[in-house]
Amino acid sequence: MSDMNGMNDNDASHDRRPAIHGPHASAGSKLVFIDIDGTLADEHHHVPRSAVDACRQAQRNGHLLFICTGRSLMKIEQSILDLGFDGVVSVAGARADINGRTLFEHLISPEAIDAATAYFREHDIRNYQWQGPDGMYVSRGYMQYLQAKGSAWKDPQFASRWHVIEDLDTHGQSLGASIRASKGSYFADRGNPTSFEDTCKALSLWFTAVPGTYGKISDNHGELLIPGVDKGTAVAQVARTLGYRIEDTIALGDGGNDMAMILASGTSVAMGNGIEEIKQAADMVTDSVENDGFAHAFSRLGLI
Repeated sequence: MSDMNGMNDNDASHDRRPAIHGPHASAGSKLVFIDIDGTLADEHHHVPRSAVDACRQAQRNGHLLFICTGRSLMKIEQSILDLGFDGVVSVAGARADINGRTLFEHLISPEAIDAATAYFREHDIRNYQWQGPDGMYVSRGYMQYLQAKGSAWKDPQFASRWHVIEDLDTHGQSLGASIRASKGSYFADRGNPTSFEDTCKALSLWFTAVPGTYGKISDNHGELLIPGVDKGTAVAQVARTLGYRIEDTIALGDGGNDMAMILASGTSVAMGNGIEEIKQAADMVTDSVENDGFAHAFSRLGLI
């Protein structure tokens, strides 16, 4: 595994896709699926040195490590990809990249995108985004949130990948017919009377909704997933492709969109900073990401 800054600039700019070291499971090898936000990295997107070292040692010990994130591949920092993971599952299980190729990719139907967008506008939910292979499509309200937050919007790595929905020239087509996306997310402003349950019910024909990561600023926030596609289905498909038994898979997570892989994997780990539902469902609860919980989990699991 390379150091955090070990990949040269030319490599990083020409191929963001991960390469896997081998096509089949070896004896004793585990297939490990790792969430990013709140699991591998803290809320400031910093990966603790203990986690970097744990990943390196686990790979030297013959285990395969896959990012398994709610973000699209285009929204993952190059510094994280440069850590040398064996593959990436992105957009909450809708896409997997292995061996420099896309193993599978599921896209939301245009009708579903249009239905959700109409719902957001009707209920004054101003902050939403769609993530896909061509970038991140954000409402003006979400853009203003990102600008106030600073980091992601101003990061030059992502600058060309943000697209403000209200500024798009759709050439007379609907938004859904004009973009490709695999996941949506949203949060309502404080005081908006629409509840998460209301949103789930209204969009249930089109999406499976799970709680989002905006609980500090919103009472109604969530991620919109393609029905039947989640991190759990991705765990099963990647394991099958690489010749791993499900018993030899491990998942580490902390949030709502991690529940599917927590339930689907052979062994599951909840971060100490995770939501209560994840802690109750997981086989093991480790310390928080800030207190080296990731490395402690790898040690307890015998990966290092």
